[in-house]
Amino acid sequence: MKKNARFLTVLAAVFSFTSCFFFPDEEPILEPPTIMQDEVTYVTYTARRGEIVNRVVTTGYVSSRTQADCFFTDYTGRLKTIYPRPGDFVSEGELIAEFDVGELEFDLEAARLNAETAALVYAATGAQADKLALELAQNTYEQYRARMDGAKIYAPMSGQVSFVERLSPGEEVNPYRVLACIIIPDDLHVTATATDTSAYNKGDAVTIKIGGDEYEGVITRTPWDARGEGAEDVNALWADFVNGAPTFSDLGRLADIILVRNKNEDAVIIPKNLVKNLDGRTYVQIFEDGEKKDVDVVTGISNATEIEIVSGLKAGQQVVVR
Repeated sequence: MKKNARFLTVLAAVFSFTSCFFFPDEEPILEPPTIMQDEVTYVTYTARRGEIVNRVVTTGYVSSRTQADCFFTDYTGRLKTIYPRPGDFVSEGELIAEFDVGELEFDLEAARLNAETAALVYAATGAQADKLALELAQNTYEQYRARMDGAKIYAPMSGQVSFVERLSPGEEVNPYRVLACIIIPDDLHVTATATDTSAYNKGDAVTIKIGGDEYEGVITRTPWDARGEGAEDVNALWADFVNGAPTFSDLGRLADIILVRNKNEDAVIIPKNLVKNLDGRTYVQIFEDGEKKDVDVVTGISNATEIEIVSGLKAGQQVVVR
């Protein structure tokens, strides 16, 4: 028993001494990886020197200050003809258009003769019956004459025909349908409806652009004038031509009324959205010497897309966009 006990003690000691050979060696502790940060890049805009203009543009139409419409007023009829053509000059009282009256002209002449005959009979007899016959004949004649008069349109003024309705003989025409317009060709101007009602003042010098042609102009009527006069269009804007005007062929064409509010031909300019405002501070961010910096600026003229930098920024400096 003592022998066995000593053997077991020795065996346990040997086992405990050699058991460490059954476990793997510990791995060495590695240094944490180093992350290299990419260099920050910015999109920039180069401040430039050039012209900046703040302008207001309102689009209207070339029209005549004096215009007269020609139309029937008494009844519906069938058109015989419209005599003038666009561009023709007419005189006041000249026949413009008429209805096809059929036998009305013959009926009118017959009624006139009947009235004259009835007048002679009544003058000879003085009879009450003849008096009534005379009144009836005169009434019939007046009705025919009124119908004949209502079948014709005469020019209400002298001028140039700017518009003629395209109708064929025999077409039915209702009262007050405009068949022709007469204008004074030397009195053309531009009429428009202003969206920025406070932009214009009476007497402002403007540029009137029609297609590729430009004319000098002046504001002669503003929305304030229209409202004061109780006009239907309270935003009405008129511009007259100065030192030359378009021709009759431009009547009815689109025309831009251009008012220059401010202009600088030698300004430092950047996009308007690059100027930042925060807590009463106006600044831009520039990229200089490899860094982004905030720079206070003073602004000047601006328009829809650009702004003038009066101080704080020079032409050629890089302004950070993003």
